[in-house]
Amino acid sequence: MDLISYLSKNLKFLRKSRQWSQEELARRLGIKRSNIAAYESKNVEPRLSLLLSMAKLFNVDMAELIHTDISSSGKIQQPFELPPSGGEDKGEKAIQWPGRIDEEALEEFVERSASIRKMLEGFKIFYQFKKERQEQEGAQNGAPGIDIDNFLNLIEHMLSLNEAVIKVLENARSGQKT
Repeated sequence: MDLISYLSKNLKFLRKSRQWSQEELARRLGIKRSNIAAYESKNVEPRLSLLLSMAKLFNVDMAELIHTDISSSGKIQQPFELPPSGGEDKGEKAIQWPGRIDEEALEEFVERSASIRKMLEGFKIFYQFKKERQEQEGAQNGAPGIDIDNFLNLIEHMLSLNEAVIKVLENARSGQKT
């Protein structure tokens, strides 16, 4: 099954929607302008950690950034207008919950997310120890380290999405109790 990549089109659309030049986007991502030009012209695909940074910067899901034509999907009508100030946290929207939130399911989701966070932190400590030890012993093979860094960035991004869902659900739950 071939998946169509809309990354170059979406990158250009999102950049122009914010009225940024390629230079400005490159500065925000910490890369060269020529890289942005290459990504927009489909000459080069960015590395995973940069894709994550782009998704965070544009506040879109990484899968949407790659596989959805954002400019024509209708999901982003006016993508970068600031929400009216009404006491809501950045990026959150008031949710009208159609029914009751299953307290047990929410608690299980919170516990699993916390458990994953602990495992990730433990893995980071182990990986850092292993990396330092390899440096002391003079091992110079950098490719696996880059793969592990990308993997850790991906897991970190997924956990941040989990934590955002938890926050929204807890806010909705506290709204039910009043």
